[in-house]
Amino acid sequence: MINAERCPPLSTPVAWVPPQPFPAQTVTERLLLRFWQPSDSDAMLSALDADRTSFLPWLHWVSNDNRTSQECASSIERQREKRERIDPPADDFTLGVFDRNSGLALGGTGLHRLNLASHEAEIGYWIRADRRRSGLCTEAVAGLISWAFTPQSRGGWGLRRLHIRCASSNHASRRVPQKLNLRHEATLVADRWVDSIGWDDTLVWGVLVHEWNIELRAVEPLQAT
Repeated sequence: MINAERCPPLSTPVAWVPPQPFPAQTVTERLLLRFWQPSDSDAMLSALDADRTSFLPWLHWVSNDNRTSQECASSIERQREKRERIDPPADDFTLGVFDRNSGLALGGTGLHRLNLASHEAEIGYWIRADRRRSGLCTEAVAGLISWAFTPQSRGGWGLRRLHIRCASSNHASRRVPQKLNLRHEATLVADRWVDSIGWDDTLVWGVLVHEWNIELRAVEPLQAT
């Protein structure tokens, strides 16, 4: 039996705070991940316009926003305001995915809906239609996970836990965490409505910092399934 009197209570974790200054960028073999800048509005528009309907029914915002260069510029400005917010603390960091050599805008990703108390974020992602099926999305997410888990003292975000959620019917999206061998943690049965499909399940994958090899951008070998 454990003697409670001899076990000092664990202290409450300090809430996560964004690194200051923000990490500038990270690179993978083919990609560069960084914040969208005002000068990227045309590039963002081009990436979406490659086949805007292909994002449906998963990304509704492509139907009513980011339809012109001006709307993309406004979106980029909103992203800046979100990440620089102080009160309440920033909890959303949207990133662009670019070709490392040409600079072409390939898609987007980011650390979203941060739970500051648990040092956790949700990862989202999209890739332009004409560059899919080449592993770019999986490469971008692997790079972001490593960047997110890198300590702030080493140019990272210093997070402890990450998760990915997607609709069960979104087979392209669910392949990303599956290919990365992330842990399938939950199936939320019929909890979301998807246009043209109906009520669909939400699948949830997660990974902890000690389960991920930052240098290899992969789940530690003993954790892989």
